[in-house]
Amino acid sequence: MFGVFVFSMHLWGGYEVWLTDQNNTAGYTAQAPRGTHGGRLIIWDSADIEDPGGPILNRPTIIDLAQLYASGGPNNTTGAEVVRPHMLAVSSDHKYMALAFVASGHVAVIEAATRRPKALFRMSAGAGGARQAHAAQWTMDGSAIVVANQNGKLFERINYDRATDSFRHDTAATLNLAGCRTPNGLPCETQTPVNESDARFFGPHNRPDNAPICPIVTFNNRVIITLRGGGMLVADPAATPMAIVAEYGNALYGRDGCGGVQVGNRVFVNAGAGTVTTNESGYNLYEIEDRFPSAPAFLPANDERLRPRHFAGNSANNRDAHGLVAGPAGFYLYSFDRLANEVEVHRAGDLAHVVSIPLAGPLSSDPTPDIATLSPMGNRIYVALRGPNPQTGAHASAGVTPGLGIFTITHAGVWGSLTAIGRTAFTNPINNGEESDPHGITVRLK
Repeated sequence: MFGVFVFSMHLWGGYEVWLTDQNNTAGYTAQAPRGTHGGRLIIWDSADIEDPGGPILNRPTIIDLAQLYASGGPNNTTGAEVVRPHMLAVSSDHKYMALAFVASGHVAVIEAATRRPKALFRMSAGAGGARQAHAAQWTMDGSAIVVANQNGKLFERINYDRATDSFRHDTAATLNLAGCRTPNGLPCETQTPVNESDARFFGPHNRPDNAPICPIVTFNNRVIITLRGGGMLVADPAATPMAIVAEYGNALYGRDGCGGVQVGNRVFVNAGAGTVTTNESGYNLYEIEDRFPSAPAFLPANDERLRPRHFAGNSANNRDAHGLVAGPAGFYLYSFDRLANEVEVHRAGDLAHVVSIPLAGPLSSDPTPDIATLSPMGNRIYVALRGPNPQTGAHASAGVTPGLGIFTITHAGVWGSLTAIGRTAFTNPINNGEESDPHGITVRLK
């Protein structure tokens, strides 16, 4: 999701596609007919996906996370069950997988080749006692995992020690996004006391809701922190506590950004739909140059060097910029829209819009594409397709064919289509409802 690499399967011995399924897999009662905890990891092998006769998608490996991380069991000593597996990130050496549980605030580290649990942490209680792990991402050097503790309004770090092959939740590194001040003396969170419909809500220094959404790690090992209320902070993940090095208000960068991908020294990020009571829909794309100077230690507020440049989108209803992928060699950008069921294609070089590709068709009348990632071969994009009972972002993410979507790139990158779906049907034993709800996705090289 955060870089552009195309590999030979012969060199790497194949790959796997990992997908999170947010449905609860345990704790069913009459009072909780959708269950209370758990979830699934679903893993497809490239030998099946790349089968000469066509993708074989009906025999993935399935891991029940309620069983793997049962509270009080050998793999979970946190005192709480894991709930809602949301986002996945693979380490740069493809040895470990970081899995964020958005509802319970856990982050799991899994040894990818063996599927064995390596570590499990629960993030800290923050604003109002809340804690979540909306997304976790590896730093560029692989020495840490940074975590967006969304409702807790904390940005946290898990350290990795290569010498001992061990992980540690480093609470001294935590950045409190609700209570901190930037190096420029400005409050990190402004809590502007005006209605969002008022133009004064949006300003050069306004960051009215600092729930972190996604950490986007750049090649220069800086972390772009997107915020629920809009605006953006850039942090140095190696400092203790992690240090803010740049800041931008919500007049310059929209709310609820999550997709991020880098091509050369240019980072492309989006801002999309949030909650039904804030921004029910949204579609905006931005370009940021990854050219943070070695000195000074931080930039003036809204400095032009990292200022987001808006290049696509508007405030129209029924749009949601979510998954964002750079194609082979980074020539084209593919932006997946959950609400419109489209892929918007832009040339990365001059940011020109090339084409809008519809995804609804014979395979699915409402695929609802979410997070996406490029195939190591560069000819496909793998995308999570949401279910009819979405566990998160329900107003913007209800689809009819939950599963792994394969978007095949054609016509030298300027076209493509949804060519296959690996269904992840999961029948709730109490109400016979379709509870499968894929979200996070990544590729691991074997």
